[in-house]
Amino acid sequence: MTTRNLSRRTAGLPPLALAALLPAAREGGATDLALGIPLGDPPGAAVEAAAAALRSGAHQYADPAGLLDLRLAVASGLGRTRGVAVDAEHELTISAGATEGLLVALLATTDPGDEVLIPQPYFENHPGVVELTGAVPRFVPLSTPGWRLTEAALNAAVTPRTRAVLLNNPHNPTGRVFDRAEFAALTAVCERHDLILITDEVYDRFTYDGRTHHSPVGSLPALRDRGVVVGSFSKTRRMSGWRLGYCVAPPEITAGLRRVHERTTLGTPHPLQRGAVALGPLDEAEVDTARATFQDRRDLVCQGLRRAGFTVHTPEGGWFLLAGTAGLGRTSSELARELVTHAKVLVAPGASFFADPATGENWVRVALVRDRTEISPALDRIAAHLSDAPLPVSS
Repeated sequence: MTTRNLSRRTAGLPPLALAALLPAAREGGATDLALGIPLGDPPGAAVEAAAAALRSGAHQYADPAGLLDLRLAVASGLGRTRGVAVDAEHELTISAGATEGLLVALLATTDPGDEVLIPQPYFENHPGVVELTGAVPRFVPLSTPGWRLTEAALNAAVTPRTRAVLLNNPHNPTGRVFDRAEFAALTAVCERHDLILITDEVYDRFTYDGRTHHSPVGSLPALRDRGVVVGSFSKTRRMSGWRLGYCVAPPEITAGLRRVHERTTLGTPHPLQRGAVALGPLDEAEVDTARATFQDRRDLVCQGLRRAGFTVHTPEGGWFLLAGTAGLGRTSSELARELVTHAKVLVAPGASFFADPATGENWVRVALVRDRTEISPALDRIAAHLSDAPLPVSS
């Protein structure tokens, strides 16, 4: 297939890692331990309100910044859970999911040729989003064991062209929840080099073992004036297909974000925003239950993978972990193909989470958010396959 009619930045985007495995997984009925798909449907009140909005004629453009009622609801939620005041009129924009929010944030704060620091391993969409803006990703290795972010690694990655840092917290794919010491190092680097910090916080309510989630909108006021926080309704409200997210930033950055947002999607779907408005505040008891459920699933997955021979650092938050495959005598690509074919389990090969695919061949990403009745048999099949299957013959 020729790419001569594509832009360089588009032609250079690789297909997502699971693209080649998904058809076999679907045909074989494999258990999906690769994708972060919410359990259950969106709240009924949101569905009913969105349907009512459609029936009542809410078919045309809403305010590009997002319905004010929805912005007020998001601001109120952030104030309640993080103890900070967010100005819904001047600091908050509703985006078409967190992915568009990240793209808009990068377009508003970086120029072509600027460099954006991304901790590595990384969520596989992040480098591509940076490259689409014309900026250049520079990778900051997280130290192992434990996947820690260090000031030395950040400083080593900074150049005169560095403009921003893109960080997701809790972290996909490692499950880290970056602590206050790591954020102190990040703050020092951002202040020293006058960098923007863009945080992808879609898993902000999913921290385990009592850990605290730190954010420029929250416990890190020193970063508030240079931070863009991107959030989403996808995980906490089980609404990933509705594509509703938000950006919180200082007024000057927000004004720029909105100008870019108006030229990407113009706005997010009017009736779906109406549905989200009807949700009301998050039920904190429900959040606590979901968090405890996923912490239980985390422990189950970690135990099963270790039993099968993987190396696992226990996730501190989020919906994923990286499992080390070095002791299994296979690359992650080989292992992922084997598991989907013979064990009927889909996992994500690790090459797409590292700039050097060879490094990623030592890891697979595994999702935690499945029902126990799916997870336990899947882990048993993985262990059985690895105990019975001969090692691949190297060519």
